[in-house]
Amino acid sequence: MRGPHSERGPVGEFHAPRSGGRIHEGFDILAACGTELVSAVTGKVREVGYDPVLYGNYLLIHGEGEHRTYMYAHMKNRPSVRAGERVWAGERVGEVGKTGNARTVGCQLHIEIHVNGVPIDPKPIVTRWDAQS
Repeated sequence: MRGPHSERGPVGEFHAPRSGGRIHEGFDILAACGTELVSAVTGKVREVGYDPVLYGNYLLIHGEGEHRTYMYAHMKNRPSVRAGERVWAGERVGEVGKTGNARTVGCQLHIEIHVNGVPIDPKPIVTRWDAQS
């Protein structure tokens, strides 16, 4: 999703507390349902799926030449790319939605970034993207 981005506030921040002792492993960005989502990086689609409880329609992209995996969740529909495909930075991959647990809070993009499988705070990276867009 091209910036600038509006955030959901403290509840959407990385490491915000969740029910059952969980923590929020991503960052929530507010946007109108149907807003175009583009890949932040060039890489390979690792997984496309649907999780009715948390993520809804989601997509995992492993960045080319880096040890990061990017997750986009709550997408309106199934992503427009498939597992195993190569995607380019800026390529359309879907639309913002409110699937999974976002159905009760509204349209948003939940983004997670994992480095070698460990979640990191996406906000500084999203802020940097905003400055470049």
